[in-house]
Amino acid sequence: MKRILFILLFSIVSSAAIAQSVHYEVMKGSKKLGDMTVKRKLSQDQVIYEIDSKVTFRLLFAFTVDYESTSEYKFGKLIKEYTHNQLNGNTQKKSTIWFDGEKYTLDLDGSRVSINEPIEYSVATVYFEEPTDGKRVYSPQFGEYLTFEKIGDHLYELESPDGLNTYEYTNGVCTEVQVNRDFAKFAFVMTEESLVAVQQKKITGSGSSLVD
Repeated sequence: MKRILFILLFSIVSSAAIAQSVHYEVMKGSKKLGDMTVKRKLSQDQVIYEIDSKVTFRLLFAFTVDYESTSEYKFGKLIKEYTHNQLNGNTQKKSTIWFDGEKYTLDLDGSRVSINEPIEYSVATVYFEEPTDGKRVYSPQFGEYLTFEKIGDHLYELESPDGLNTYEYTNGVCTEVQVNRDFAKFAFVMTEESLVAVQQKKITGSGSSLVD
């Protein structure tokens, strides 16, 4: 009886999902504008990414941007992803993409298109997977592929219709994102607690930083 209970307990523990979180502060110079948390849950052949951020800007008036994203991968392929962007509580952009076994369907702000090629790298994965020069990443929020350009040691630029981002990596994990927009320049900077965990390899990603 004890042996059966031990085997059952071991099976439950072995199949349990491994969850990791990294936290960022959104900074404009020395001023904090908000926070972002990125979570990765791994269980056997499945990986789930969750992004949640809230940023408040003050120009002529204050406006708050809330962003959330949930992505599910199986066997290294995107199965479904949902993104929602709000400005002062009102939806600005919403997208859902899903795979039906043959093709993807993207629902972007009410318009639907089909995508026939497999998606193995989307915006949600860039926080836990360092790209390579020329790596293409699919953005359901824009409904198109974007391309990374390596500009330094573990440093990459990514241009989108919104503007230019610069990503920096340590041990395969993104530690900082510099964001350039028409209205402001700011950065997502990993908190000290998360950075120590990454430096000590308690949290690791994948990509070129692991094979240098």
